[in-house]
Amino acid sequence: MSFFDTTPLGRIVNRMSKDVYAIDETIPANWSMLLSMVFSVITTICTVVYVTPWFSVILIPLGILYYASQRFFIKTSRELQRLDSVSRSPVYALLTETLEGLPTIRAFGVEPQFAARNEYMLDRNQRAYFLNISANGWLALRLELVGTIVATAAALFAVLGHEANAGMAFAGLAGVSLSYAFNVTQNLSWIVRMSSMVQTQMVSVERIYAYTTMEVEAEMKAEPIKQLELENAKWPSQGKLTFKDVDLRYRAGLPRVLRKLTFTINANEKIGIVGRTGAGKSSLVVALMRLVELDGGQITMDDVDISTIGLHDLRDKVSIIPQDPVLFSGTIRSNLDPFDRYGDDAIWTAIKRANLHQAVTALDDKVDERGQNFSVGERQLICIARALLKKSQVILMDEATASIDANTDRLIQESIRDSFKDCTCLTIAHRINTILDSDRILVMDKGSAAEFDTPNQLLKNPNGIFTNLVEHWRDEKNSP
Repeated sequence: MSFFDTTPLGRIVNRMSKDVYAIDETIPANWSMLLSMVFSVITTICTVVYVTPWFSVILIPLGILYYASQRFFIKTSRELQRLDSVSRSPVYALLTETLEGLPTIRAFGVEPQFAARNEYMLDRNQRAYFLNISANGWLALRLELVGTIVATAAALFAVLGHEANAGMAFAGLAGVSLSYAFNVTQNLSWIVRMSSMVQTQMVSVERIYAYTTMEVEAEMKAEPIKQLELENAKWPSQGKLTFKDVDLRYRAGLPRVLRKLTFTINANEKIGIVGRTGAGKSSLVVALMRLVELDGGQITMDDVDISTIGLHDLRDKVSIIPQDPVLFSGTIRSNLDPFDRYGDDAIWTAIKRANLHQAVTALDDKVDERGQNFSVGERQLICIARALLKKSQVILMDEATASIDANTDRLIQESIRDSFKDCTCLTIAHRINTILDSDRILVMDKGSAAEFDTPNQLLKNPNGIFTNLVEHWRDEKNSP
């Protein structure tokens, strides 16, 4: 997952579009043309040498000239091709971001700024492209000069051959030789061009190959014996969570976002998680879902170390309701039950529990890309219905109601309390009032558990972080 955090979207789009197209279409076509030209040139040269044997004298110097031109060109062209590819990625990234945020851009009237950014990035890309085209022009000029030498040599040797072998028959052969010599110059130029293009386009192969050799996530499935043990034990049956000296950093060299984090959550407990921005609240979800592997420590679920569990098995047993709702183009049914595990009755029950029945008229209702035909609140309700349908023992809610109005928030909280009463729930709070009735509150500060107790006990500490957060929330609520 860290790959998507560190890699610009435009770079991925560039490699998956232009580079893949080069591998699938351009390189095979150029290879085919190159081989065709090579066989044509071999046949032509044999004919010319047969008619004018002296022509073979210049073949070696001719080959050296072509090879030197190509070798010098390749060194520059490959780097220019890389510059062209690298400078194109920001163009794709800006285009994608602009299309996604077009309503916001228009609302704030910043179209000129985005147009200026687009022109700047296009200019950067065109500089590299222009240099690449100029390099091709440089090569074309030298190939034409060498081709002129070839044609001149063929004509000269034909004249010399005519003096030694007078006759009408030889005159006809000399004419054929000259016409072939003029053709061979063009074909030799194309050979150099095609071979240069193939080698230059191998940059696309390098860029795609780099993705195939990247470090991947852990195994999706556990060892067969381990997996059988978990299935027999119906893991997780309780939902007990234990964090022991957990350290987490998103990449090597970056500071730790979780530091020696230690706490235990009992089965079926409802835990509210609060803290200031950057305290490490969402990093708990990252660690528990193994989106990033731990830098130290251990997390257990029902006394089973989650690092020994396959990623698919772990994530299949945990439901997460994210802050930003994620929907896919398709239907309500495919979004709630993408693996066709549940019947219509179960899906409708989940929809009603999530208070979504007023927005959904049929399970085959269309869902546009990213759920654009639903409001943000309705998208969040669909994600909640998805979690209700899955019936996981552990539920993670990362500020799940942050984009929902207060009335809908209240309905959702009631639905969550009723539907998830037999589950372990971790709720990262955006509104303090949504977690005041939790069994316990975990207060995060600088990646550690600063406070962890019942709401009443925490509020008894007038200097506590939780007390300050509650007072700040009350001040905002009472302010006009």
